[in-house]
Amino acid sequence: MKRLLALSALLTVVMAFALYTWVYQLQNGLGVTGMNKPVFWGLYIVTFVFFIGVSAGGIAVAALSHLAGIEKFKPISRVAEVVAIICLVLAMIGIVFDLGRPDRMLNIFIYPQRTSPLTWDVFVINIYLVFCVAMLFLSIIGKEKLLKIFAFLSIPTFVLVHSVTAWIFGLMKSQPGWHTSILAPLFIASALVSGLAIIILALFFSKKFLSANLNDEIIISLGKYFKILLPILFYFLFCEFITVAFPGIPAHMVVLKELIVGKFSGIFWFDIFLGIIAPFFIVISKFGRTSRGIGLASLLSFFGVFAERVNIVVPSFYHPFLLSDRIIYAYKPTWVEYSLVAGLFALGIMLFIIASKIIPLFEGGKK
Repeated sequence: MKRLLALSALLTVVMAFALYTWVYQLQNGLGVTGMNKPVFWGLYIVTFVFFIGVSAGGIAVAALSHLAGIEKFKPISRVAEVVAIICLVLAMIGIVFDLGRPDRMLNIFIYPQRTSPLTWDVFVINIYLVFCVAMLFLSIIGKEKLLKIFAFLSIPTFVLVHSVTAWIFGLMKSQPGWHTSILAPLFIASALVSGLAIIILALFFSKKFLSANLNDEIIISLGKYFKILLPILFYFLFCEFITVAFPGIPAHMVVLKELIVGKFSGIFWFDIFLGIIAPFFIVISKFGRTSRGIGLASLLSFFGVFAERVNIVVPSFYHPFLLSDRIIYAYKPTWVEYSLVAGLFALGIMLFIIASKIIPLFEGGKK
């Protein structure tokens, strides 16, 4: 209990400072961030795309439980649903941070541009959120038949959400490195990896701070899915890179070089080796048959997918088609951006703690 109170106090301080920072940003404008011309999207959009993907884990695990009848996942299905809801809320807040005038948010509903993937994304994310909330509510009240229907419908909705989010980038031919058809399946694969990772990390957190009575076998069973998901993610990344490298289109090659040997090479190779390859070898090893091994693989995959989101969003802005390549462009997040993103993560953990006190997260276990 003391450990939980100390953590809650720390999270409150982080959130309070983030709130102060957001007010500061509203008063002084987005100039207090590292975003500039032509780097219009930065850490806020990275975080938005990341949390949209992470929300996939909740739906995937819950769907396995409700539709496939995997009994060992039923005790944690509510945890998965709560995590999905929290991540969607955090993603929405991340978009608010990126707006210089949040008071104009309603304009997208009042004056929607029907041909814009941004508009599509807003609507499908809200539909997705409704499905997640409905699944959690039906799970709590025990409406199994309705729950299976919503679980079934949530799967194509999940695919649509992550596809539309990917199309925000993939349908934009004016940005080198984005205009590719494989971004949608790549987003889905990485979403499943990061989503599975956060569910496992949430279970570790529940055991350590919420006194949840969980069997390690559940964590180990969940971790086995990394054996399938990580190779799929690696395959899609390989397809993306070889498609860019082989024809050698100059504009796309510049972005690829930026990733492999340029400013983002550290993040890129962290993603490939520590975010994908290392977790895969952990889960297929003897260490991967323990809860600690699965926990380490989950943590590495979680940060690996975040690194992948950075590599998708930011490098393309360094080499825009319409501006001179002789100009040196740069983007470095400021303390404002780091503070607000830290506040988002702190809020997510705090919301999970609050949910654990209100909702019976573990069926047949402790609250």
